[in-house]
Amino acid sequence: MRTLCDGKVGMETEPNVLIIGAGAAGIAAATRLLERGFKKLKILEAQDRIGGRIHSVRRGKNVLDYGAQWVHGKENNFVYDLANEYGLIEVESHMENELYYTSGGAMIPKDTSDRIMRTLNTLLQENEDALKKFTGSLGAFYDKVFHEGVRSGSFDGMDRHTCQQIYDFFVKYHNTYNATDTLHEVSGAGLLEFEDHQDEYLINWKNRGFHTILDLLMKKLPEQNCTPIPVEDYIKFNHTVSSIKWNTADGSSVTVTCANGATFTAAHLIVTVSLGVLKEMHTAWFDPPLPDLKRNTIEGLYIGTIDKMFLEFDEPFWPRDWRGFGLLWEPKDLVELQATGRQWLESVCSFFVPDRTERVLVGWIYGRDARTMESLPEAQVVEGLMYLLRKFLPTDQFRLHAATGPTWFSRSRWYSDPLFRGSYSSRSLKSDTMGATAADLALPLTTRNTLGVGSDAEWPVVQFAGEASHPEFYSTVQGAIASGWREADRLIHLYRTVLPMKGKL
Repeated sequence: MRTLCDGKVGMETEPNVLIIGAGAAGIAAATRLLERGFKKLKILEAQDRIGGRIHSVRRGKNVLDYGAQWVHGKENNFVYDLANEYGLIEVESHMENELYYTSGGAMIPKDTSDRIMRTLNTLLQENEDALKKFTGSLGAFYDKVFHEGVRSGSFDGMDRHTCQQIYDFFVKYHNTYNATDTLHEVSGAGLLEFEDHQDEYLINWKNRGFHTILDLLMKKLPEQNCTPIPVEDYIKFNHTVSSIKWNTADGSSVTVTCANGATFTAAHLIVTVSLGVLKEMHTAWFDPPLPDLKRNTIEGLYIGTIDKMFLEFDEPFWPRDWRGFGLLWEPKDLVELQATGRQWLESVCSFFVPDRTERVLVGWIYGRDARTMESLPEAQVVEGLMYLLRKFLPTDQFRLHAATGPTWFSRSRWYSDPLFRGSYSSRSLKSDTMGATAADLALPLTTRNTLGVGSDAEWPVVQFAGEASHPEFYSTVQGAIASGWREADRLIHLYRTVLPMKGKL
């Protein structure tokens, strides 16, 4: 038997491993495998860049994140631990959505909005045990808690109309946070699967961009003072998958064919594409078709859409210490909006000024209206956003009269991009009904192997990673990275324990 040194795999049995996707999960899996001695590795990436839904773009002095932007909390978060070790992140000095303006151009006094939001959050915390037993949607649960709070006097002394406006914003914010069309399709009890350790304040990357986490994984930062892992040497860029043939006659390989005609054969394949791509492509890709359990899981789990819209101005029209605002609609103004044919603007939840920027304003939009926005001409989107800013922000506080419009505009299009087909996953009532779970998505496809391990052994041929496959941290970069490590460790364990016992190392 060959001796294993430094946790590395014996080279006599080093397998060919393919990874589809160079996003967070794919890079995490690749770095872990390369560190353990797996050198017969290829990553097939359909784009000409790494990162997937981490997409940081330099714009002048700033780095703008089209996808993942903030680190979600300090507790039980290795992303925070990795970044904080080298001083790469900071806690912002403000909370998200601290200020609220109405469509009549008035700001809600901060002490009023703070009190209403604090009361609402307290009510939800007090009812968390009830959510565990609740069989309906998250939207129905929130409605129940809010209206019971109104009836019981929890909001006494607060203007009822303003309470309703801020509650409506709260629902929109959570649609944005969960990337859902409506909270009435989100599983109430299913939300509790998610371990949310997000703190009250935002944690940003000091204008480096979230792609810094990829550099950390690849050990490329000078602060790490170590030899980089040359992951990019193993990537085949602009290779879009067209078919995956698994469960071959000898049970020991999988073949992936790309749209450019390139074909790759390996002992193991790790699929890290988004749930949206799996939904759209699994019937076309997999030969033979996926087992019933896997198809049920892919079809039952939910992936939604949120987008960012970036507006850059010659000069900011807002005060220097202003960080953005939440939009509170008056009913009559919503009727007017629908009459103008700009209904999609109703789902623009808020605007914010990215930390360490001065001239950039970013709008959030979610759900069906986000998908509509993606399809509209750029000029129409800009016109709509300027309409909102002029309608909601009081002219005596903001120099909007001097802002003829942005000098630069850009937006994310996570749904219409065929390489993503959505932003990130969540749990829906359909997921509950179909019994679709992240744990089932994470199960590998196995075949009988012929490598001498034993006639009854099941061999992982196709493995699945990505944020949607993580039971507790779905929808996050943390979940994506952890899922990549999980699948790499599955192979490391196999080649360090199962095969050596059979005299293969």
